[in-house]
Amino acid sequence: MPELPLGAVIAFDFESWDIQDEIALLKSAGVRRVQVYRNYAQGITAAHIRETLDAAGLAIDSLHGYFHLQGFAGPAFDLSSPDAAAREAALGIMRSEAEFARALGCRDIIVHPVDPDATSEDGREEGLLAGARVLASIGARADCRFLIENMPPPMFGRDAALLRRVVDAVASPHVGCAFDSGHATLTGDPVAAVRTMGARLWGVHLHDTLGKEDDHMIPGTGVVPFEDVARALAEIGFGGTFLLEVYRPTAEVRRDMTPARLKFIDRLRRIASGQRIA
Repeated sequence: MPELPLGAVIAFDFESWDIQDEIALLKSAGVRRVQVYRNYAQGITAAHIRETLDAAGLAIDSLHGYFHLQGFAGPAFDLSSPDAAAREAALGIMRSEAEFARALGCRDIIVHPVDPDATSEDGREEGLLAGARVLASIGARADCRFLIENMPPPMFGRDAALLRRVVDAVASPHVGCAFDSGHATLTGDPVAAVRTMGARLWGVHLHDTLGKEDDHMIPGTGVVPFEDVARALAEIGFGGTFLLEVYRPTAEVRRDMTPARLKFIDRLRRIASGQRIA
C-alpha cells in the first residue's frame, strides 16, 4: 500500500485568512496537496486559484463544494430535500461546481447532503438517493466524483450507514463517501464510521474536537481517537489524501502546530498508509 500524501484544506478570499500566510503555514507543515474552499460571495476564478497555488508549488487535490452558511446571502443548498424543486436547485449548483473542479484540474468534490437549517428528516433518505443518482450522471459527464460527507448531530447525514446505503444503491464510480473525523466523533464512534463507509470512503477531513462542538482543531489537541481511526483507514484500504481540515485563525494554528504535533500527524499518516509503527 503506497504512502498517503499529506493534504489540507485552504481557504480563498475570506477576511479571516490571508492566502499567502495560509500557504506559508501549510508548506512549513509539509503539506503539498490542498483542497480548495472559496468564498462564494467574492467570485474568485479557478484560473486565479490555479495560478496562486501553482506559484506556491501546491497541487490541487479536490474542491470543497458549496454549502449554505448562516449569515451568507447565497442560495440554500439542500441535496436531500424531499422537495424536488429544492433538490434541483442544489443539483444546479453542483453542475457549476463540476465545471469549476474541471477548471481547477481536480476530480473530487465534497458535498454536504443537507441544508444546516433543515429541521425534519422525513423523506430525506429517499431525497438524497434521488439527488445522488443525478450526481452520478453529472459526474460521468464531467469526469468528476462527488463525495458525500457525514454531518455532525443533530443534522441529517450524520449516520454513516445511511450514507453507505445511498452510495451503494447508486452504485456509480462517480459518487462516494467522505469521512469527517470531528463530525463522526460528535455523533458517536468515528472508527465504526470509517469501517461502515469501507470501500466507498474516498476522501477524509481530519480534525480534532473537544467533544461538544465542531472545533476544527489540529489532530492531537482534542478527543478524537486518531490512532484507531488511522488503523481503520488502513484496514479498509483507503487510498486518498490524508487531508487535514483545520478552520482556525492562522496565528492560532501556527502556535499549536508544534513539532510534536507534526510528528504525531506524520505517525497517523504512516499508520493509515498501512505501515507498521511501534
